[in-house]
Amino acid sequence: MDIAEQNNTSASMSPNGVAALRYKRVVVKAGTSVLTGGSDMLHLPTVSGLVDQIAAIHDLGAEVMLVTSGAIAAGRKPLGVKSDLPNVNFRQVLAAVGQNRLMHAYSLLFEPKGINIAQVLLTWDDLADVEHSRNVHRTLDSLLELRVVPVINENDVVAVEEIGEVFGDNDMLSAMVAKLMKADLLVILTDADGLMTADPRIDSKAKRIPRVDNIDGQVESLAGKKLNPWSRGGMKTKVEAARLATSAGVTVVVCDGRRPNVVGRVEAGEDVGTLFAAGRV
Repeated sequence: MDIAEQNNTSASMSPNGVAALRYKRVVVKAGTSVLTGGSDMLHLPTVSGLVDQIAAIHDLGAEVMLVTSGAIAAGRKPLGVKSDLPNVNFRQVLAAVGQNRLMHAYSLLFEPKGINIAQVLLTWDDLADVEHSRNVHRTLDSLLELRVVPVINENDVVAVEEIGEVFGDNDMLSAMVAKLMKADLLVILTDADGLMTADPRIDSKAKRIPRVDNIDGQVESLAGKKLNPWSRGGMKTKVEAARLATSAGVTVVVCDGRRPNVVGRVEAGEDVGTLFAAGRV
């Protein structure tokens, strides 16, 4: 395992004194645990804060793609569902109800900022099939050229696989999108500070690992199990996603999405979360 102790880079500056972008093409993945604030339903102030952060780097010229979870959570309130996750079919019902509400919330929040968004629902086949993935690439590329923010989610309603088991709360989906679109940066927002030296639930001395240059067996063993029962992923799927994305030359940062302006701080090169260094391609 090759783990660096510090990541003290800072944002570069343009000639006019405005912070220049470190990463031009950025994928931001927002997990269920972040969007719900740890509850079983969407937390709209958190969603609003996420939109503010994306708009800020978009205004600087970044090409941003948002991979979002939360459709199932958004479907819980209108259907009055508060119990543990039911069977796959009913989760698809929740997703069908919630996806519209999730997109409506994003639309209302992005519109005052003058940013258009586009809904993109994907399945495993869309990214695994060569021809389908080419079509996805062309569509996303065209949207970015028009300065539209694609809002991407798994198409839970038609997915054959058990919801969340393939993409892991969209962690792998975000990595596959970042790889397909040759992104410069993938920011995975979760409810943890990043990869830790031990499980912070049982070890008070656990520390955040600022940087990982090589994902090996020791790094994988540190991922542990998921902390949030409403999330379909966990640190394990985030490390797997980081492996896929970094192998394609994408820098990955896993960080706490509840922190103020965390997306902008990652873009600026601040030491937040765990940075998984991009490999050479």
